[in-house]
Amino acid sequence: MAILSDENRDDVTEVFEQMDGEVTAHVFTDGDCEYCGETVELNEELASLTDLYTVEVHEMDSEAAEEWNATKYESAPVTVLTDGEIRGVRYYGIPSGQEFGAYVRDIVAVSTGESGLDESIKAELAEIDEPVNIKVFVTLTCPHCPQAVETAHKFAIENPNITSEMVESQEFMDLAQQFGVRGVPQVNINDEAAEFTGAQPPQQFLEQVKAAL
Repeated sequence: MAILSDENRDDVTEVFEQMDGEVTAHVFTDGDCEYCGETVELNEELASLTDLYTVEVHEMDSEAAEEWNATKYESAPVTVLTDGEIRGVRYYGIPSGQEFGAYVRDIVAVSTGESGLDESIKAELAEIDEPVNIKVFVTLTCPHCPQAVETAHKFAIENPNITSEMVESQEFMDLAQQFGVRGVPQVNINDEAAEFTGAQPPQQFLEQVKAAL
């Protein structure tokens, strides 16, 4: 049974018309993963809607998993969207529910290499010259979480020093407990360096990132 409805497929096909470069989704799975099969199937259905989207499925014990550091939280599914250069747009957990729209828009953004951020924010992001890790803890029913995820991923598109991770709290429960997630979206920057809750506008989000450096 297909995951996407006919209406979903029509909507996604229309959005994918904005793509102008190839994107690969590296999907990392393991045998004990509850949502790995659905994550692969979802991505394969998306790939059927455009020639510019390719899905590569890897096991968590593969060389690819080591290359992409997919095992850092020791759970799956993990998805990395890349155009060959952008490497910091990552999803830990199935990108469905409220996160599905953000995922589709992220695919387009990686394809075009255009974040849509204001030029002033792009200029500030370009000045970041050290590694930054942004975790955005979400649940799939949270209506405000996609905004935070998209902003974090836009930062990763603009600056290769930034790795931004959507983390689905219920699938990665141990990690959510480690970071004391009580409400979502919760954003952690460089692990314990900074934390805030809520979907902030890009400029305020960036100020939080800069404060953590």
